[in-house]
Amino acid sequence: MNRTALENVHDSLAILILIFSVAYTAARWSSLPQTIAIHFNAAGEPDNWGSKAFLLFGPAMSLVLYIGLSLLRKIPHQFNYMTTITEQNAAYHYQISLAMLSWIKFELVVLFGYMQWSIIQNAEGKSAGLGLWLLPAVLVILFGTIVTYTMKSKKIQP
Repeated sequence: MNRTALENVHDSLAILILIFSVAYTAARWSSLPQTIAIHFNAAGEPDNWGSKAFLLFGPAMSLVLYIGLSLLRKIPHQFNYMTTITEQNAAYHYQISLAMLSWIKFELVVLFGYMQWSIIQNAEGKSAGLGLWLLPAVLVILFGTIVTYTMKSKKIQP
């Protein structure tokens, strides 16, 4: 299936966020302490510390997810659907699943980018954690996307 304008916007923004995340980390690297917070509890407070080399994990994981989900886009016929796919409804369901995939890919890159920025802010003493709101917001956004597109897939096709 052809890429939509929404997918192009998501991918462009995601690539900018990935580039910013790497560039920001590189720019701040020398000023960061050797030990930083690497884990945060449900309240967003640091509860484990480790090497600043951990900061390499965020952009790497974000890039792996971005590439993996981009490749997954090429095989919508292999996805699990809640209905039988026929010639009549295939395009409709593929379109919905690819839109959901695009949103989730974008949301994950934004999440990893924000966490990277936030961990650096915390290491520099400019903040005191990730914030109490992060976990609930992430869950609402990701599950909200999944529920929204699941409901769309249950609608009768036009």
